[in-house]
Amino acid sequence: MTQPRTTTALIVAAAAMTLALGGLRHANADEGETEKPVASHAARLSRDAAGRVFIALGPSAQKESGIATAVLKAAVRPIEVEAYGFILNPAALSRLNSDLLSAQAAMDAAAAQYRRTRRLYAEQKNASLRDLQTAQASYLTAQSRLEALAQQLCNDWGAELARMEPQRRAQLVSALVQRREAIARLTAPIGDHAIDQPRTARIRVLGREDQPLTATAVYAAPAVLPGLQGQTFLALVGTTEFPVRPGTAVSARIPAANGSQFGVMVPRSAVVRYAGGEWVYRELDGNRFVRLQIVPAEITSQGYFVTDQLAPSMRIVVTGAQTLLSEELKAQIQVED
Repeated sequence: MTQPRTTTALIVAAAAMTLALGGLRHANADEGETEKPVASHAARLSRDAAGRVFIALGPSAQKESGIATAVLKAAVRPIEVEAYGFILNPAALSRLNSDLLSAQAAMDAAAAQYRRTRRLYAEQKNASLRDLQTAQASYLTAQSRLEALAQQLCNDWGAELARMEPQRRAQLVSALVQRREAIARLTAPIGDHAIDQPRTARIRVLGREDQPLTATAVYAAPAVLPGLQGQTFLALVGTTEFPVRPGTAVSARIPAANGSQFGVMVPRSAVVRYAGGEWVYRELDGNRFVRLQIVPAEITSQGYFVTDQLAPSMRIVVTGAQTLLSEELKAQIQVED
């Protein structure tokens, strides 16, 4: 009975040693793996005396993160003046145009009757002096009414609309009533840059600022609003992209009479938003990047037009800027910890 117990003990001891050796080998394997160098793509954070944060990121990490850079090129844009206003209600223009058409028809009829009566009177046929005087008075009355309405059109809606051919003006009124077009009344503050006979403007409708509209015609308004002094314009805008109701607030950028702005155009993909501002990453030597805040002079469909913070020949990140921001914030948290 003693021998089987001894055999069993030896078997158990051997199994335990085997497990111990296996565990030791497993531990040595794990230890050997941790000792192997692991390629790290984490950004390295540093600061200069002014407190600016620099991010160093190797080429392989940049490639894996999809970071791409480009050199900024010089851009020139005309100086534009910001104007504000609202969409006019076309109802008054529609009524005035109807009155004009009626007055024109009445004057044409009165003129024809006057010519006919004058001819009959000259030929001494069935037209007395009284008939002639009555026809002349009717003609002059109709002419005066038409001229008064035409002057009202000029005073209320400007000389451009008053000079339009009746058929073209009727087409415009129809488009305004159907909201395929709109007229915006704009006021630009009096400042350093004057606006002289503008031909175009970019209109932004409140609530649709990301869809600017291009004015097809801009001309001086006939009057200035008493409570809003400045250079006043009327702008005809096509609104087929989306309807614009009368009274809607708008803003506009109108080219100044002369002068240009020099700067760079920053692609939209290069801009990140952080801490209430807009930023780009500039590439420095040695795969280093630094974040710079920008204040765009204008935001267009091409990108951000910047005049002060950036300059031509600078290289900035155009793809992957959000990745750099994440790396920067993560590195800052690690430093603080």
